[in-house]
Amino acid sequence: MRHITFLTLFVLVFAVSLSIISSNPNYAVAGELLDGKSFQVKITEYGKGGQPTDDVLIFKDGTFFSTNCEQYGFGTAMYESVSKSGAILFEATSTSKTEGKNEWEGKVQGDSITGNFMWSKPSQEPIFYTYAGSIKK
Repeated sequence: MRHITFLTLFVLVFAVSLSIISSNPNYAVAGELLDGKSFQVKITEYGKGGQPTDDVLIFKDGTFFSTNCEQYGFGTAMYESVSKSGAILFEATSTSKTEGKNEWEGKVQGDSITGNFMWSKPSQEPIFYTYAGSIKK
């Protein structure tokens, strides 16, 4: 009897949670809010001058991809997004077998994107970058 009560309570809580998530249009379980969009951006190392680096950030099928980081072995990564106050906020962590990880976060508002990421790898201090750009047409 005790197991049946627990199972019933679990199913009820699960059903209510799914109902809340599905009824909230500002919540994306994965990264569906940006799927199908690509952004041309300029990346600059934080606190350093110099020429910015061109990159294209691609959101497709719940994944995030940086074309410039591919040369360092970084592939696609799942991303999470949420809509807040007319903007879409997102996060993604991409990994490379030899070059560590890139932790991205950004904000998309209209056709513009801004954000930053941290590149970290063993035996090296993290490097911080900022980026800004617009939708690729």
